[in-house]
Amino acid sequence: MAMDATLQIRMNSDLKAEVEELYRNLGTSFAEAVRIFAQQSLREGGMPFRPTLKAWENMTTQEVNAKLLRSEADIAAGRVYSQDELDRRMKGRFAHGTDTAV
Repeated sequence: MAMDATLQIRMNSDLKAEVEELYRNLGTSFAEAVRIFAQQSLREGGMPFRPTLKAWENMTTQEVNAKLLRSEADIAAGRVYSQDELDRRMKGRFAHGTDTAV
């Protein structure tokens, strides 16, 4: 898939620097993280995570447990990949020119 479009977003420069460093430390780039977010959004038919206004420290024990149970279900169903697995899948996708979501 050719990368022939540009997306520009405005954000606080401190936030930009922090998130760029985060993804650099993860061995990728912020731009690649945005591309992955877009692909996962299409795959999920919406945001690839559940938006919430509650921070972990503001949740009840029951709410935290419910989130952890959903995570366990994702792991059991094979919907979670290691960074190495994701890297292999992404490299294979780009090497073959396919647009299959990870």
